[in-house]
Amino acid sequence: MNDIFSDGTGRPRVLRGVTIISGATRLAELAGRVGFDTVWIDLEHGTPSYTEAEALCVAAEAGGAIPTIRIQDAERTHVLRAVEIGARIIVVPMVNDAETARQIVRHGKFPPLGARGYNTRSRGVEFGLDDAGKAFARANERTHFFAQIETVAAVENLEAICGVEGLGGIFIGPGDLSVSLGRTGRMDDPGLIDTVTDCIRKARRMGKHAGILVSPGAMLEAALDAGADLIFCGGDITDLAKAWRGLLARLQGKETQ
Repeated sequence: MNDIFSDGTGRPRVLRGVTIISGATRLAELAGRVGFDTVWIDLEHGTPSYTEAEALCVAAEAGGAIPTIRIQDAERTHVLRAVEIGARIIVVPMVNDAETARQIVRHGKFPPLGARGYNTRSRGVEFGLDDAGKAFARANERTHFFAQIETVAAVENLEAICGVEGLGGIFIGPGDLSVSLGRTGRMDDPGLIDTVTDCIRKARRMGKHAGILVSPGAMLEAALDAGADLIFCGGDITDLAKAWRGLLARLQGKETQ
């Protein structure tokens, strides 16, 4: 099975993604067709049901993109539903310690890595069209769990979190991390950027992937330089709002001529 973090020649690659907050399946498919590697589906702050999230996974894959879902928390129900509907990358928010990371793996990976419940009827196990043992092994290979690092406690426990077998990597949440560090919303703050890049470098040294969701700018560039290989830096709502404001400004300019 091809590693999603490698290109066709086996060389490491950075997965570039956008967020689809509107819930529009057409936009999830369009993101892939435009060339983005992955699509962000948010169940923590977003409103999709799991049925809607599954449709977004199907649409993303139809466009050639990898579906990424951020779930609500590390509870078994949320982890299990995300993998059953076909998420390839699952981001779990507010992971502050290694035990929570182990819980994610336990709920989301089949034995011997975890204790994921037996089921052969979902997208995540190819609808039972193949031998269960083979399908479960493929599911373990194709799903990547990321612990979101967004508090001082998580930063302090980073090495223990990264040491959990079966965890794919860490994902920096710079917004909440900025609050935890007393630098609320200051994404260009040198201290915040240093903390982010230090986490990324530690994770990469330990053989884990590292991701971040942040607008283009100093933090994104620093994260890439530090070795981040999963980035989300735009989205349908934010980018459409900018485009519409620009269009409106041009139209208003013409009205005054």
